[in-house]
Amino acid sequence: MQVTRIVSSALAAALLLVGAASAKSYEAIKGESTLSYLMVHPMHKIVGVSKDFLCRVELSPDTVSSKIDVSAEIRSFDSGNSNRDSHAMEVVDALKYPRVEFASESVKPEGDGYAVSGKLTFHGLVKPVTFHVTPHFQGGKVEITGAFDVKLSDYSVSRPSLLLIPVDDNLRISFDLFSKLD
Repeated sequence: MQVTRIVSSALAAALLLVGAASAKSYEAIKGESTLSYLMVHPMHKIVGVSKDFLCRVELSPDTVSSKIDVSAEIRSFDSGNSNRDSHAMEVVDALKYPRVEFASESVKPEGDGYAVSGKLTFHGLVKPVTFHVTPHFQGGKVEITGAFDVKLSDYSVSRPSLLLIPVDDNLRISFDLFSKLD
């Protein structure tokens, strides 16, 4: 019985070492990958896009020790209207809180992809978020897509308004990440 337990422990340790040794690291390709937000106003929709952000994925075969980190400067988002972007930077206090960041705490297989849970830091506050990501493999690259919603009020952000009508409290965050496969 003792020998079986020792052999089982040694086998489990060997599998963990093999898994750790075969972990893959990916980084989003700047300029090709996008991180965006969608804000809805009764009169129109506003989309801001950043193609200049950091995203690193450490993917282990068992996903238990996998990690995803994303960091973007608020000023890197472009809605196609510089006046609106300047106002958005004021609303989110971009000088005081210049970055939005995400750090995963859990990556688990789910359906056609993975359930990712972690902490989103925005406007100086840290809140939990959970979302689904879907990987697509094509032409020597992996594309990872996903989206999640946050409420501006949860992050103490005053809702911008147009003609005294504020935007919806809900903010949709989407991403389309590309990385080279090794």
